Amino acid sequence: MRSWMLGMALCLGSGVAQAAGWVLVGTDGDMEHYVDDGSLLRTDEVVRVDKRVIYRKPHPLGDTPGMPLIRETRGVVECDCDRKQHRAVSLSIIGLSNEVLWSSGDMKRVWETIDAGSPGRATLDFACERSAGPRAEAK
Repeated sequence: MRSWMLGMALCLGSGVAQAAGWVLVGTDGDMEHYVDDGSLLRTDEVVRVDKRVIYRKPHPLGDTPGMPLIRETRGVVECDCDRKQHRAVSLSIIGLSNEVLWSSGDMKRVWETIDAGSPGRATLDFACERSAGPRAEAK
């Protein structure tokens, strides 16, 4: 089975993201990965960011014929800039008519490593670079 949920969590069916703050950070097969530049919230080395994955060609839920078609997934991801890891905080699967087919609510996920060159790593790199600011000097 295609790892569509993992691809979204780590770190949405045709067209381009509509919101002004959505920035394309990577692609993976028929999926385009976007993060909301305005959602970045950094606490020490952890950045929380809204993410969506848009499918260029919608496909059935669970890759099971006859199931509702997925247009995109939306969620919240936390990225650890020091350890180069991430975890999903929440995830929703969106259908062709913009209806929520499934939503996780808040999830308690463990930190996971990210493969170099993956959309998850592109998400982490973007979030960490964009949210980095001047550091307070230790006294």
